[in-house]
Amino acid sequence: MSRIILAALGLSLALCSHLHAQAPTSGGVRNERLRGFAADEIARLEPQLERGPVALVEFADSDQGKLPAINLALRVHAPAEALLELVKHPESYPRFMRTLDSVTVVSRAHDAVVYDWSWQLSLFRLAGRNVMRVYAPPGPVTERGYRITIDNDAGDLGTGRFLLRILPRGPNASLLLLSTRVDLRDSNYLTRKVAQAARSVNRTANVALAFTMGLGFQQRAEKVAGYRAEPELPLPEAPLLDERGALPLVARGDLVLMDFHGPELRQMWIYGFVPQPEAVVRHALQDAEGFGSAVIPGSKATVVEQTGTTVVFDWNIALPLVGLGGRMRMERNALETLVTATGGALEGGRWRFRSTPLGRKATLISGWAKFDLHNTNFLLEQLVAADTHLAQGLTAASEVMLLRALRSRARGEKL
Repeated sequence: MSRIILAALGLSLALCSHLHAQAPTSGGVRNERLRGFAADEIARLEPQLERGPVALVEFADSDQGKLPAINLALRVHAPAEALLELVKHPESYPRFMRTLDSVTVVSRAHDAVVYDWSWQLSLFRLAGRNVMRVYAPPGPVTERGYRITIDNDAGDLGTGRFLLRILPRGPNASLLLLSTRVDLRDSNYLTRKVAQAARSVNRTANVALAFTMGLGFQQRAEKVAGYRAEPELPLPEAPLLDERGALPLVARGDLVLMDFHGPELRQMWIYGFVPQPEAVVRHALQDAEGFGSAVIPGSKATVVEQTGTTVVFDWNIALPLVGLGGRMRMERNALETLVTATGGALEGGRWRFRSTPLGRKATLISGWAKFDLHNTNFLLEQLVAADTHLAQGLTAASEVMLLRALRSRARGEKL
């Protein structure tokens, strides 16, 4: 199951893990609406946001070449005005976002900032020019808060936009809502070729970008505000958002919920809808060899031992520079599937999935996961060592990738 961490990703994210939005053009993704979270969705999520960020990875019509929007919501223990001041000054970003080496402000007007950025990892260097615009509400700040857009006038990563909303939640707290859609297929040559090789590369890069930016703002704003995390509580068995509460959101996309203590990601959950009977979905979940071989093009899984309801299998992705491999144990019963990485990449990681029928041809998948990307390969280890927030974004992205692989397999589709 852990071939979630794509081989195609290793090289692509060395190129596309920079945190900023891509270029405004006359067409393409910049003109596509970023819907974000609606007011009723925010109200449903707020109890869970006390534990950590929530991400919604929308569905998109891939036959039409559409790309999904990524939506991220975070509770920030700092005033809305202080968070806005942090966002408005990109020259300070390199102090707390390690995927940026330099930012130079080119011009600043009342509500717009133009700035150049650059980032280098090992042999790869990326650079570009972004335009930020801030839209304050008319009159006193209300629950509508502030709206900020970030576009890129030129650069190495393609076209796209970030939309940020900052909503006040009392004098010392706020919500940060971030939505993005970035198209790496319109970028520099190498990034473009990698993104064209697999649809999941573009989506994974978008998720990583959103988390890198959102967590960077959140944790810097809280540090400046002097916020101290509450004493660590026992890990809950389930998220505060239950399956019934998740249903309206999973109609739009896959939902990732995280539990943090301070800057530490302790575990995460995922919810996803599959338009297939529950028995079909459960079979796809519990077919170790078939599912392992379906996760990404080029991956392979081989069953090495089977005893009753337990299956041990080896998996590998044999690509230059970014190959991964290891051994996992799958334990199956009528209620859930538990997978443990017992050797190789991601050793010690654990994943648990459950399928719940919603109707004759409708199933909800709920999953739980805890794993560490530092035990993978040289390139991915460099990436996650470069920025903790990037590592946490990649962790979320890998779980979405796994869920979508399962959905495709259950529907009999090729990835």
